[in-house]
Amino acid sequence: MGRKPDITILENRLYREFRSAFEEATGLHLDLAAPGEFRIVEGAPPFCRLMDTNDATCQVCQDTHAAMQDAACEKPHTTECFAGMTSTTIPVKLKGETVAFLSAGRVFLDAKGLRNFEKLRRFAKRHGFDLTAVERALRSTASSDPERYNASVQLVEIFARQFPDSIPTGPVPYPAVERVLRMVREDLEKDWTLAEAAKIANMNPAYFSDVFRRKTGTTFTQFLASLRVEKARTLLESTNLRVSEIAFSCGFRSISQFNRRFKELTGHSPNDLRPAAVTG
Repeated sequence: MGRKPDITILENRLYREFRSAFEEATGLHLDLAAPGEFRIVEGAPPFCRLMDTNDATCQVCQDTHAAMQDAACEKPHTTECFAGMTSTTIPVKLKGETVAFLSAGRVFLDAKGLRNFEKLRRFAKRHGFDLTAVERALRSTASSDPERYNASVQLVEIFARQFPDSIPTGPVPYPAVERVLRMVREDLEKDWTLAEAAKIANMNPAYFSDVFRRKTGTTFTQFLASLRVEKARTLLESTNLRVSEIAFSCGFRSISQFNRRFKELTGHSPNDLRPAAVTG
């Protein structure tokens, strides 16, 4: 189901206080997520919580959430989800970088919720949901008129501009990138691609590439090559494995690729680091 975020700015006291006051005053849901993070919190609309109980429908919501973040990297973006609920995603910037997203809404504008029920009937049935439960969840979802909704969103935009002042200075947190780094380190033999890493981070490849460079100071391809070469170097110096075995165990797809990358990053050929009695 939805991924839980790392503990970073998401537990900021000012945000928690603003969220409580905002939701009580407007009746709208408010959430804060780091780039690439997605989860359904306890106070989310009933329909969203219902979708979170099924892996397939949770993925649909997760993809929608990722698209909303991509569209809101530089400025607020309002959209409707597949169920017809309106949400606005607002970037939170620190040192000129988008470090989090505020998401307000998940409501039906002009009480249009039940108009979507026929459209959702086949979707719900295909995924094994009880139609009565789906209709009940839709009826329980809040509605708002467009004018009131836009005024409420403006409050969040104002808060988004002030919120960074309460964030402690230091390295900008990117939990989604940290998750990718951890997975790559644990499985270097895997045939990693930028597109696959971006999918894990819930970002499009171009946005992920930019965020990854900010976090690590290098590209994903260069980072992956450095990790693989470092592991290979350790194995060359400490084991009797053949060079070909080491190359493939570190994720290189050919000996020529391994030799080229190894020489580029270390200034030596793999055999230069072999114990005298071992040949490749």
